[in-house]
Amino acid sequence: MDSVLVRELAGLLRAATGEDEGWAAAITAASRLEDDLGLESGELAAWGEAVRARYGVDVVGHVAGLDLDQIITLTVGDVAALVSR
Repeated sequence: MDSVLVRELAGLLRAATGEDEGWAAAITAASRLEDDLGLESGELAAWGEAVRARYGVDVVGHVAGLDLDQIITLTVGDVAALVSR
């Protein structure tokens, strides 16, 4: 997993959520968006827009195509893999 990409995604998450640097520093590829980071739908949408603007990848569209179990277990690493394609 590209640790630089994970850090960049963490920075975009921090901007989307308004969390502090310590929160963002604790994000790893294994961090689950829902359970570990507690992202709400509005935050996910804001992060998705930031990812789309920076990398041209539709995270929100990808999430819309997942079933509930996949959404619950979606990690920052999963999104990094999507961006890396």
